[in-house]
Amino acid sequence: MRTRALTRLLIAATAAVSTASFVLAQSKTYKGLEISVAGVERSARAPLSDCPPGTNNQVGNARGADEFAIVTIKVKVLPDFKPFMMARPKATDTSGKVYNTGISFVDVGKEPEYSCAIPFRVPQGTKLKSIQIDSLSLDLP
Repeated sequence: MRTRALTRLLIAATAAVSTASFVLAQSKTYKGLEISVAGVERSARAPLSDCPPGTNNQVGNARGADEFAIVTIKVKVLPDFKPFMMARPKATDTSGKVYNTGISFVDVGKEPEYSCAIPFRVPQGTKLKSIQIDSLSLDLP
C-alpha cells in the first residue's frame, strides 16, 4: 500500500515538472522582449497584418493543396527594451524545410503587450517544428 502511494506521488511530481518545463521553455527573452508561442492553427484564409497588429487588413487565400499554418505569438515589452529592426519570422518543418511569411514587425515597442498571428503558406498536413525570429528559435506545439 505504501509503495503504491509513493509511486503515485512520483508520477504526479514527474508530470508537474514536465509541464512546468514545457511552459518555461516556450517563453524566451530576446533583446528586451518576452516572446512565447500561444498556438498553431490551420486555415485556408489568413490575415496578413503586421506585428503588432495595425491598419494593414489584407487577407491571404491558400491555393491548391496549400494551407496556412498560423503561428500565434505573445509579446511582452520589458523595461530594458531598446528599439531595433526585427527580421521577418521564418518557420521550419520537421524535415528542415524553411517557410517565409509576408508579415513584418513594425514598431514592436509601441504596445506593452500584444499577440500576433503569423501565417505561413505550407503544403496541407505539414508539421512545423519551430519559428525563428532573428536568432531566437521557439519550438512549436
